[in-house]
Amino acid sequence: MARARLTWRTRTGRAVLSSCGALVALALIAGGYYWWGGPREHRAAQQVLDEACDGVLPSREVRDVLGDGPFEKGPGRVDVLLAAEDSDRARDEGRTVTCTVTGDGVPVAGDNTNEAEVQVTVQSVPRRRDADFGVDRASVREGGRDRRYPRPAAELPPAGLGGGWRGLFTTAESEGDTDRSDRHGATVVTLLECARDRGGLLVTVDAKDEDVTLDDPRRRAAFARVATGTAAKASGKWGCDARLGEPPRTVALPVNADESVRLADASGTCRGVPGRGGQLSRAWESASSGSPVEVCVVAGERPELPGPRSSDEAPRYHLVASYGPYADSERLDYERRHGEYSEKPGPGDAAAGRLVGGGRWASAVCRDGSGPALFTVRDEGAWREDRSPTYDKHRAKPSAADLAYERTALEEFARRSARAHGCEAPKLRP
Repeated sequence: MARARLTWRTRTGRAVLSSCGALVALALIAGGYYWWGGPREHRAAQQVLDEACDGVLPSREVRDVLGDGPFEKGPGRVDVLLAAEDSDRARDEGRTVTCTVTGDGVPVAGDNTNEAEVQVTVQSVPRRRDADFGVDRASVREGGRDRRYPRPAAELPPAGLGGGWRGLFTTAESEGDTDRSDRHGATVVTLLECARDRGGLLVTVDAKDEDVTLDDPRRRAAFARVATGTAAKASGKWGCDARLGEPPRTVALPVNADESVRLADASGTCRGVPGRGGQLSRAWESASSGSPVEVCVVAGERPELPGPRSSDEAPRYHLVASYGPYADSERLDYERRHGEYSEKPGPGDAAAGRLVGGGRWASAVCRDGSGPALFTVRDEGAWREDRSPTYDKHRAKPSAADLAYERTALEEFARRSARAHGCEAPKLRP
């Protein structure tokens, strides 16, 4: 029996060959899309992550915030890079890398996404002598007004990372912003202590996603994991070999402006800070969690200011504990702002004393190689850089009772914080 041949001359052959041609064309189209829109696009996005910040960004954690790409890489914290490049001391003490990566964000409930961004800075932190609180004046002159380390918002108490990490989590509300509509961005800090007395490693991440708010605990944890994942990769690549914590599963929201507590009931960073009868009765605090920056804000009336009688909910005293690079940075910043205009010693000259504009500072020796901790208490109007220019004109001279309270409040705040961090008892006198 003759076997039929499928050729273009027969009707059946034309039908079969046309179908095969269509299938081949579809396969080529699908293969091209897979190659050019799939692996190729994925590789291009991965290359951005591999090259950014000297290759220490954690790919999976960054994709959890930015989505699958495409990504764009930017210069990062230009001010921090310039400060490091302009100072010979900064170059000698360690490495600094900074970068910004943007993407489309992670889709939420099938919606389209707007821009998401992570800005990352990784810095080596030099080891300091136990009681070395001195400030290098030459470094201050050369460095201009740029800060050595990015400052986290601390007008209100930040939240600790927990999970074995020495770090903190802040939002716009940590700056005292009561507008709850801006809940898209956060700053996450992780500070590592390197093995074998090799200093430390500081990772600062600013992350934002326009499509989500930080009321979602999953987004807070995703932002935090970018910082902890970067710290883990940098620790291995830069030879830090630090002890690491667990990947954050949840991160608390920082306290906001309408979450004060009775000062007598304080159980976190304000625990033990004394009141003054009815004058000081409320406080903002966070849980004590080993954070490199701890804050307690005490509220009370301000009768020395003109105008209507103020509420007892108004912030009055601002207490801050700074450890490691943040203590170093605060001493440098104080010298930049006041060193040329005041002959009085500052935090870089003595263990304790009075601050220009009001308030006090104290120090404590910490034997982890991070240098001495710095503790400050300031009058609310004195520490705010954006205060009204007429404030000092109307402000009454602190009374003996005011000065005594500042000393007592700082002593109790610093004592508890230093003990929790394994530091010696604070020195409150020069």
